Amino acid sequence: MGVSLVGMMTACGGASERAPGARADAGALDSARRDSVARARQDSVNRTLPGYVIDSILPVEEQLRRFRAVLGGERATTLLPAIRSRDSLVSRFVDRLAAGDSAALRAMAVTAREFADLVYPDSPNTKPPYSQDPALVWRTIQNPSESGFIRLVRRAGGIHVRLVGYRCEAAPTRQGRNTLWGGCLLDLKGPKGDTSTHRFFGTILERDGHFKFLSFRNEF
Repeated sequence: MGVSLVGMMTACGGASERAPGARADAGALDSARRDSVARARQDSVNRTLPGYVIDSILPVEEQLRRFRAVLGGERATTLLPAIRSRDSLVSRFVDRLAAGDSAALRAMAVTAREFADLVYPDSPNTKPPYSQDPALVWRTIQNPSESGFIRLVRRAGGIHVRLVGYRCEAAPTRQGRNTLWGGCLLDLKGPKGDTSTHRFFGTILERDGHFKFLSFRNEF
């Protein structure tokens, strides 16, 4: 493509020409603010959904049973496809984004069935003071992830970039057998040699040596 990555992102209200360190720090702060606002907004939406109050009085085990019944399909026992390292997941993501391969990108995200069987049971949402319905928790993750994914592919898909490096928060969150890496930022070199820093996905999930994205919530 004829447009540079920096030019494209600047036009879309993304990265600026600040120094790399300042840009990364500001990006992380902006990301945290957006996440906080998004969580508050989604919680307000959840509370207006039919069945919110009624379902909240059911035992977590029954809520999870109903959620799995609605989803159907075979029980998930591992994250698939089997991407064996965080580096490989991020590298494959950048490669498939540059190729505009939305199907491959979607396959890197946790499915509803994987969430129900592998993620939710080990999360704090199964116990007080949270004890949240898995269907509501999934919507809280999936709604901003889906809208973020659509904007990501439209604005950055097919632009030929190279991964210079990336970083996530130093201390991951551990929930049972799951490890969650947040705050990940990508350093990308555009087609004209320009380098810029971006947040193109949300949390990375690791379970039993397999890695997937829990969310595609991003800077867009």
